[in-house]
Amino acid sequence: MDVFTLALLALVVVAVVLLVRRRRAARPAPPPPRGDDGVPTFRVVTLGPRGSGKTLLLASMYHQMQTWGGRGYFLSAPREQVALLNQWFTEVEDPGRDWPAGTVTADTREFTFDVRTRGGSGALHTVLKLRYLDYAGTLLTQPPEPGSTLWKDLDDRIEGADALIAVIDGHRVRQWLDGRREGQMGLQHALTAMISRMLVVEKPVTFVITKWDLLRDVDADEDGRLRTVRKLLMTNQGFRDLVQEHSARRVVRIVPVSAVGPAFAELDETGAMTKLPDGLLEPTNVDVPLAAVVPDVFEQIMLRLDQAKLAAEFSRLRRQTRRSPGEAFAELGATLIRSGNRVIGALNPLYSSLVGLAAADLIRRQDQAAASHDAHVARLLDEAEAHIEEFQLAQRKVVREFRSRVDVLEGRLASSRLGGTP
Repeated sequence: MDVFTLALLALVVVAVVLLVRRRRAARPAPPPPRGDDGVPTFRVVTLGPRGSGKTLLLASMYHQMQTWGGRGYFLSAPREQVALLNQWFTEVEDPGRDWPAGTVTADTREFTFDVRTRGGSGALHTVLKLRYLDYAGTLLTQPPEPGSTLWKDLDDRIEGADALIAVIDGHRVRQWLDGRREGQMGLQHALTAMISRMLVVEKPVTFVITKWDLLRDVDADEDGRLRTVRKLLMTNQGFRDLVQEHSARRVVRIVPVSAVGPAFAELDETGAMTKLPDGLLEPTNVDVPLAAVVPDVFEQIMLRLDQAKLAAEFSRLRRQTRRSPGEAFAELGATLIRSGNRVIGALNPLYSSLVGLAAADLIRRQDQAAASHDAHVARLLDEAEAHIEEFQLAQRKVVREFRSRVDVLEGRLASSRLGGTP
């Protein structure tokens, strides 16, 4: 091969390389894959005495929420956690098997639930996570062994939680209403143990009354039944202080639930819950405690804010010109987080945007009387929808559905709201 041919071949190779490079440069780079990193995580700590029904509640809750079930979202979890939750539910629904075993003192159970929904394109999104920590009931009422760090760990987890769930044993309530001293003493002891830890932190609290079906004959009206139970609980000084002294800056609610329903089990002559051979599972309100977590966190941020400062922030949002509405809501959310003394999530734009959008929704819901202001906030939200991406729209849809579920409960059971703004 002569020199001329070699030179021509080299020129061709260089031209091909340059052409390939030019085409690669002109082609837009693929967007980075969106993982779950940075998705807002809300931490929930669940407390309750041994035998109060925490395990049954968790198993029934996940069984009901792991599919769409008429909702716009569903929960998923790691495979090993799903296997354990499904095992518990199998034990619950099988009349020939015992109830699932409770949590032992040294065995703290933590579950991570992904809240998933479909966006406008049909793609599934994990829009937020719920980290659910279930503590052993005996840790509340019995001191751990000398040198153990279990109590300190519990206090640290409560301090770092976004919301608290306190489980009240409906069987103990039934016993107390029937005049049995063991019910009154057991319930008072459990309440004092839980509330002593809750009083020192300002977190939203949902009191869950389990085994609600045992109380169905207390009053024909369910809200009247709940008022009777509230009156009973208010005789506990800690519970009364939590409601009366903390409610101005804290969301406190009480939710009656039944993990199995009224036609699945009954109390036998020894006072134990026994499954009926042909019982029918009809869980009631088991999804509400988790659905309430996110809107309650947002509402508590709002309760802790100076309302004049909040009005100023919305006024500034209205005047924004250079930022898109989506960016403005993210900035608003970050401001609300800082003003509410919440450092967590302040640097996370997904969390901040979620707080900003939820704040606007909440203001619109609470301010229905002010039609012009309501129309303004609605317009801002509509503009935001035109600018923010599909993920954030899907996220907002789920939060609104959470809020709607809580609104339905409060509309049906007005006595379920113990503190904050009804």
